[in-house]
Amino acid sequence: MTSLPLLGARTLLAVAAIGIAWTSLLPPDDLPSSFGLSDKVIHLIGYMVLGILAVLSGIRWPWALGSVIAFGLLLEIAQGLLGYRSFEWADLGADALGALAGVIITDRIMREVRRSRGQEAQRRKREQRRQRRESARNPAPERMMNRERVAARKGAPTWKQVAQRQGGKCWLCGTRTYEEDRTREASGRERLGATYPCVDYVVAIDAGGTYEETNVRLAHRHCAAVRREKPSLTSFGRPPRTYS
Repeated sequence: MTSLPLLGARTLLAVAAIGIAWTSLLPPDDLPSSFGLSDKVIHLIGYMVLGILAVLSGIRWPWALGSVIAFGLLLEIAQGLLGYRSFEWADLGADALGALAGVIITDRIMREVRRSRGQEAQRRKREQRRQRRESARNPAPERMMNRERVAARKGAPTWKQVAQRQGGKCWLCGTRTYEEDRTREASGRERLGATYPCVDYVVAIDAGGTYEETNVRLAHRHCAAVRREKPSLTSFGRPPRTYS
């Protein structure tokens, strides 16, 4: 479907072409006032406008330039056949110069606009990918709450319950966990930091582990994530607080 700006440019191109054809074929005495401008300047301006509108209408610049110049050539030939007007190479040269200026300038501007839009689209895509990665690493509180509720129904303890029984240190790196390592964005979404406490399992639930106290440990979110990615790792460095 043709967009409204494109349709509007094509409509203006048709109107401008009809207007130029009409004035080009009128008898000299019937021509409207030229406002003190020379005939060649009027030709240059008129065909520059045609060149601009041709490019804005979606025509590629070589075809737009050729079409506008061909239009001017046809009108000059028609003037030579009428008898009361004449074919002038100088007029055709002004037509071609105006068309060239309008087409090239508009094409350069349109390319820059498309490049800028493409960069903005790429930036939005990168931002969307970054947000998806952030969401995967740091789920929204509502989803975390849902998972905790499901786990609680299955008998899983919360990290606060584990901390009350075992203390507040990460069982993997041996350093303190920080409940305050979190922040809330302007949108209301809460982000949890690397040293925020979480429940870790000596034997993963998916691997047959249970929610019994002997299989439950307190860990930093960072350390638990590293252990899941590298199960054979035995040494864990102290992670820095994300939100100090």
